[in-house]
Amino acid sequence: MTDGRTRTTKVSCEECFFRANLLCAVTDSGPCATYRPNHPDGLRPPQQLQFMFRQDRRLQVAWAFPSASEQRALHAGV
Repeated sequence: MTDGRTRTTKVSCEECFFRANLLCAVTDSGPCATYRPNHPDGLRPPQQLQFMFRQDRRLQVAWAFPSASEQRALHAGV
C-alpha cells in the first residue's frame, strides 16, 4: 500500500559529475546544492516540465466591458 509520496534516492558525492571529473571544490562531506548526476554522455541539464495549453472553455470573459451596441441599448431607456 502506498501513501502517495514519491520515493527519493540518496545521492552521494561519488555519483556527482563534478566529483567524478575532478571539478568539485567542496570540502564538506555529503552532496551539495550543485549536485548533478554523472552520465556517460556528460553534463545534462535537469529535465523541465512541458507546458501544456488548455482550450478556452468560455466564449465570453466574465469581466469584459459591454460592446458599443450593448451600451447604447442599456442607456436608450434613460
